[in-house]
Amino acid sequence: MSTLSAARADNFYYPPGWDPSKESLNQHTGHTKGRNQYEQKGLIRFELPFDGWCTKCGRHVAKGVRFNASKKADGKYHSTTIWKFGMGCPGLCGGAFVVRTDPKNSDYVFEGDLRRKVEEYSSDEEQGHKALGELDHRDQAKELSRRRDPMQSLERKQDDRERARERAAALQRVRDRSDRADDDYGANALLRRRHRSKRKEASVDEAKARGLGLAVELVQPSEEDAAEARAQHFQRARREPARVPLHAQSIFGGDRRARTAATLRRDRNLSSLRLRPRTGTRQREPTPLVRAKRRRK
Repeated sequence: MSTLSAARADNFYYPPGWDPSKESLNQHTGHTKGRNQYEQKGLIRFELPFDGWCTKCGRHVAKGVRFNASKKADGKYHSTTIWKFGMGCPGLCGGAFVVRTDPKNSDYVFEGDLRRKVEEYSSDEEQGHKALGELDHRDQAKELSRRRDPMQSLERKQDDRERARERAAALQRVRDRSDRADDDYGANALLRRRHRSKRKEASVDEAKARGLGLAVELVQPSEEDAAEARAQHFQRARREPARVPLHAQSIFGGDRRARTAATLRRDRNLSSLRLRPRTGTRQREPTPLVRAKRRRK
């Protein structure tokens, strides 16, 4: 009876045509699934060689961030293979990053939705950049003649002075900002003091609104609001002068036609209004109270 360790070896079938010195058992049987994610799916762990930005969402991707990138051959430069690595934006915006090797300039080229941070300073006619120290003899002769020219030397010194002044101003701004943030205790105390005064003012306004029976937040008074409030004209204020003589008149007598004419003249801005008496109307009998008042007079 075979043991468990022996069963692991006994359960394998080795075809008679398999040569272990030439190929593996999986290769011989056709089961070439692969041992890692590159052999299985064509993915590798790729580390971004330079800083860059996503052109879709503007996310900054720092140098050294790792991705599961697809690796594919994209031609050759002489006998060197040009590799292309594809990956997605970590910001979930759907941006497709493509980084391609550049064997000619010993560099990487960012394509797709990935923009590289520019860190080159010497220009090249074809690629737009070249490492320092790779100039040919003609460029070296031009550089030597340029350095020996006194006028260009003065211009170069003037440019250096201007750049130094700009950098000094930027450095001073950074120092001022650092000095403001140096006293963290004082800045925190000032911030708490301002918030404390605002909370006190808010509590006073809340108490004032509660005393007026208002459930809304009171705002600070201003001259514009006061002028706008004075400019408002309300209907009750317009009718108040006409109510004064009506309150002064007697409720038992008086000429009703005259009162009606005065009301119409006031409302319609008429200078005069004549009412014709209706024919065939019967005079109303005075009340006993009116007759008693007349007898007293």
